[in-house]
Amino acid sequence: MSEYRIEKVRRRVSIMLEGGQQIRGDLFLQPTARYRPGPQDPADLLDEPEPFFPVAADGDELVLVAKNQVRWVEFALDHADTDLGGVAAANVKVTFTDGSSANGALRLETRVDRPRLLDFLNADHQQFLRLHTPQGICLVNRSKIAQVRQRR
Repeated sequence: MSEYRIEKVRRRVSIMLEGGQQIRGDLFLQPTARYRPGPQDPADLLDEPEPFFPVAADGDELVLVAKNQVRWVEFALDHADTDLGGVAAANVKVTFTDGSSANGALRLETRVDRPRLLDFLNADHQQFLRLHTPQGICLVNRSKIAQVRQRR
């Protein structure tokens, strides 16, 4: 790192915006996360309070994206990503306000006395939910969710 440049790690993502526009490119992440070991994760970046984040779109064009216009962000699993082994999870279908949907597993981080999916959705205050899919991770913007159905 030099005094003029802050070291960043690039992470490849696909972003779906509210109007249906898709952006493929790289997020710029910190090499160290604030609250856990390892590099910053796309969810860490999206849950920060700043309303915009930069993306190096294909061809390295810099695009500043408004978080409140993001429907979801997908990225491939990385060795630093946590898997769901041994953790309570719920298989769900998330339907967005535009009628599109995503299927996957939500890691239920709940209190022992409140283990239901409903309790998790109501108690968790992150702007983006981490949905584990066969393709990787899908970060779902809570404000764009119309309904969540638990699948068996």
